[in-house]
Amino acid sequence: MPAQPHPTVPATDLVLSYCFPPYVDTAAIVAAKRVRAMGRPVDVIQNQMAPQRAVDEGLATIADHLVVRRNAVDSATYFSSWKSIVRWCELGLQQALEWDREGPGYERVYSRAHFSASHVLAARFKLLRPGVRWTAEFSDPLSHDVKGEVRHAPADDDALLQVLEAGVRRAGFAPPASRNVYEWAEVVAFALADQILFTNAHQRDLMVQAVPDAALRERILRIATVSPHPTLEPSFYRMGSPTYALEPGRRHIAYFGNFYATRGMGTVLDALEVLPREQRDRLCLHVFAGKADDLLSQVHQRGLGDVVRAGPFVSFLDFLALCRRMDVLLVNDAMTSGVLPANPFLPSKWSDYKGSGTPVWGIVERGSILDGQDLAYRSLVGYPSAAVQVLAQIASS
Repeated sequence: MPAQPHPTVPATDLVLSYCFPPYVDTAAIVAAKRVRAMGRPVDVIQNQMAPQRAVDEGLATIADHLVVRRNAVDSATYFSSWKSIVRWCELGLQQALEWDREGPGYERVYSRAHFSASHVLAARFKLLRPGVRWTAEFSDPLSHDVKGEVRHAPADDDALLQVLEAGVRRAGFAPPASRNVYEWAEVVAFALADQILFTNAHQRDLMVQAVPDAALRERILRIATVSPHPTLEPSFYRMGSPTYALEPGRRHIAYFGNFYATRGMGTVLDALEVLPREQRDRLCLHVFAGKADDLLSQVHQRGLGDVVRAGPFVSFLDFLALCRRMDVLLVNDAMTSGVLPANPFLPSKWSDYKGSGTPVWGIVERGSILDGQDLAYRSLVGYPSAAVQVLAQIASS
């Protein structure tokens, strides 16, 4: 796909995304997909993420043709440090107001969290430009983690927090009693944004139920939209040209992404260990992930070196191209049963997988959002016997 020219008309949309391409991060990629889906010229204020995030120039193909002006704020990169959020807001707000005065004035603002700093800056801008339409997206709950526990980072009772508190009160809602960065990033968006995007209904319901203010809960539901992660057009899956060999005569299963305590590969490895040799010999599991060395150590301890290949992440466009070349793509749910009333997490890679046209195997929690997708293969989290059955199906297909 040839590079497209940048728009020559001024942007009336402002994107405030702490992480944005070319930096490699799920938040950056989804924000760029949203910009592409909106299809309007934008100005972008982001943070300078090096060295905490790698750069992938291929990510420019998603939305750079719509970016008129861009400012990568030179502030220290932290996930939730209040001091870094204050600095990001100072520099980002200065730039946003300068651009707003230079052009026709912004009509729309879009922000996305994670990272929480994006919503804080957007709230600050909205308070100064109340006529702008602010759309705030949440990828996952901010104030609670995957185990249902409160995620906490301290905020200072400083000028920024006082401005936000006054703004929430003027909107008619009670500000958080805590000085928790994550709770504040949620509440200012809930109270001030004109539209809230959630990626799925479980996420929306869980976040709304955690809000103590009944009037604010009512407002969230009134302005909420459930919008799954966007899927790119088929042409994106033909842009990459990875040199990656696939052994003939085997069915190739691929997993792309990080491992977490609640989302690992143990079930699949357990299943491969007990799979009959004649079926195992017809399979190959390819894992492209961070900390591949840790996985390889497990693989060799289990005697699975003949059926599992593990390596580092690949670039975004090569990832999409490899999705098309594989026979099956693997995605697994986070394990939340017993700690959350419903699983609020929909893996973002599902949006990439389904655009490839390749069959997908989901290792799911019963009743999760992923469980409700159009999966070619399905087994339950924590049940190696079910995974054995799926592997046998794939081997014989």
